[in-house]
Amino acid sequence: MSKWQWVWEGVLGVVTVLGLGMVLFTAPSAHLLSILASSAPLGLVAVALSLSLRTGTPNLAVGAVSALSGVLIASVVVFLGMPLVVGLLLVLVLAALSGLVMGAFTVLLAAPSWVVTLAAAVVCDALSLAFSQARTVILPQPPSLSPVVGFAVFAVVSVAGGLLWARRGFREWLTKGWAGPLVGLTGSCVLAALGGFMLLLRLGAAQPGSQGLFAVVFALAAVLLGGTSASSTAGLTGASSATGLLGGTSASGTAVLGGASSEAALAGGAKATGTEVMGAATGEGRGAVAGTLLAVLILAITQGELALMNAPTYITMIVLGGVVIAGLTVSRALDALRQ
Repeated sequence: MSKWQWVWEGVLGVVTVLGLGMVLFTAPSAHLLSILASSAPLGLVAVALSLSLRTGTPNLAVGAVSALSGVLIASVVVFLGMPLVVGLLLVLVLAALSGLVMGAFTVLLAAPSWVVTLAAAVVCDALSLAFSQARTVILPQPPSLSPVVGFAVFAVVSVAGGLLWARRGFREWLTKGWAGPLVGLTGSCVLAALGGFMLLLRLGAAQPGSQGLFAVVFALAAVLLGGTSASSTAGLTGASSATGLLGGTSASGTAVLGGASSEAALAGGAKATGTEVMGAATGEGRGAVAGTLLAVLILAITQGELALMNAPTYITMIVLGGVVIAGLTVSRALDALRQ
């Protein structure tokens, strides 16, 4: 990891400490526990998205997979009378299988993963409505999960993933050939499903479509603000736009965010021949170690403070949108400094 990434994570660490200090001195202690409790499920979705970005296969279905997982686990417990652990294991297996299917589509069709996972997100939302019959599924006796334990699980997974990615050999293996799409999409789906399980434990109920879009926006804001590079993302750099796809443009062509020209794709009907979809991400890609963890905490603190001020929900969404733009700017700046 470059020294600039360390510097940025140090800045995030200072901001996090100041934010936690403000919470401790200006709000009841229960508010801090609430922040930790909300950080765990959203943080795992952020880690899932970070994994997919690092492997060059952005998974836009992580929010929908998380929401569907909560619905499926609750449905298995309520409607089938099975133990909670059986529902969790079943959903983790299904999440892994769905990730493998999306990875296979991405590899075999040389398709950008954002297209494949966006379609999968729609299917997941539909299945959530079908299994829950468009109603909230309430667990009869939800087990309690300590906010500290839930946050600790998220923190360990996040930092361990960052340290593993810092190993050059592991990084190069995941950014070449078929390994990246399969591992990135499968792993991100499993982590998102685990996040949905933690959200179910926190709320004691699952609602179809709940938190899906919000979770994706929150995760994207945290990942970019944390310093994970977006410039080496194969799924985004390998395609032009939905307009180009509908006009007949090949989805396996020129990089748009990667800096290559996209005139050929925008012309409509011509096959772009630039960056290869599966090979756009390089083994030199930059990633955060503790950046995602710190960014999730900062966003959770901000969200908690807005809740204390009774700010409307749209204010929170506007703030998250602004953080996405700010995070993208930070990511670009870190890439430029690294070069």
